[in-house]
Amino acid sequence: MSKSSHGDTEQTALRQQFRAARRALSAAEQQAAAQQLAAHFSRSAAFHHASSLAFYLAADGELSLAPLLEAALAAGKRCFLPVANAEANSLSFCAFHGDPAELAPNRWGILEPTAAHDRIDVAALDIVFLPLVACDAHGTRLGMGKGFYDRALGFLLEAGASAEPRLIGVAHDCQVSATPLPRASWDVPLTLIATPTTVLVTPT
Repeated sequence: MSKSSHGDTEQTALRQQFRAARRALSAAEQQAAAQQLAAHFSRSAAFHHASSLAFYLAADGELSLAPLLEAALAAGKRCFLPVANAEANSLSFCAFHGDPAELAPNRWGILEPTAAHDRIDVAALDIVFLPLVACDAHGTRLGMGKGFYDRALGFLLEAGASAEPRLIGVAHDCQVSATPLPRASWDVPLTLIATPTTVLVTPT
């Protein structure tokens, strides 16, 4: 088995393991986790100082940002959601004002803004919240493997640690790996990891 195929097999196994863990959470546990995350992160300095934030709409057991998104909209912050272009393998971020009528499902059944013309340059965002399958304390993020976020945020690999946006991985506590995850050269590291119980600063 080649090194590349071994790495693919390892990542596939990790995805299965951590997706199963988050799917095992009950609806009540999911709701409580989302509320807990919103309660503590909305009081953080990172949230207070940010004016333009990119959220995501949860799927497949991901930790929901809905309560935090509501808090951001109520605070008058500019909120955006990802829009994936499957043909171009690209990701953009479009404004969301809180009305469900603004959304429609994409090819994977994930809701996205329909007014895709109302976009923001990703470098103009203060914060991007990233969904993930797993992460570790070093800021490595394991996604679904399609690479949309890594391509959209790849400029940060050369921009330096102080560049914006700040990348915040959002995870259930069971999604934070106790051991380091494999990281490829194109994987963009996280700035922070937000869970229902803590905010972890990563040594990116």
